[in-house]
Amino acid sequence: MVFGGIDLHKAHSGAYMWNYMNANTLRFHIFVAQSSNVNGTLAYSEVLKTVTAKGLKPSKQILYLFSGGSRPGLDVLTTSGARAFASIYLVDIWMGGARMGNFYMALADHNAAKITYVYTIFGANNKVARDHIAKKVAPRATLVQSLPHEGGMDTHLRTNVIAVSSL
Repeated sequence: MVFGGIDLHKAHSGAYMWNYMNANTLRFHIFVAQSSNVNGTLAYSEVLKTVTAKGLKPSKQILYLFSGGSRPGLDVLTTSGARAFASIYLVDIWMGGARMGNFYMALADHNAAKITYVYTIFGANNKVARDHIAKKVAPRATLVQSLPHEGGMDTHLRTNVIAVSSL
């Protein structure tokens, strides 16, 4: 289950996240939310209904949160819990504000073994939460540095390339 970030270049994350996910469609059944503005709980519930209706029985579920996907991710993790997922990918998630930062730090405190964290210096917008999670889930934490030819948004998006390669 993929929850992506804000609209970029007039495209919802439900479109541009496929640029990163397409390489794995033969390995996984992938569900990408239309945008970061969806209700995570309702979206996840609809996916589970569809999977059940199609007679599919996933061997494991993976939650993949990129950037602004942290908000619908908080929804689904609050209602379904981390136990529903074999792995949770936090990919340069936005954690500005105390509520978001505290939630994801607690998630890492209690579920470090199933979390992979790929991040930039700036993407979290919360240094305390960023560093706490990186330390807690190490060695499954990867800091992505900007390349000389990249702007910040390019580096932010490139965290997906690195995260998807570890699926």
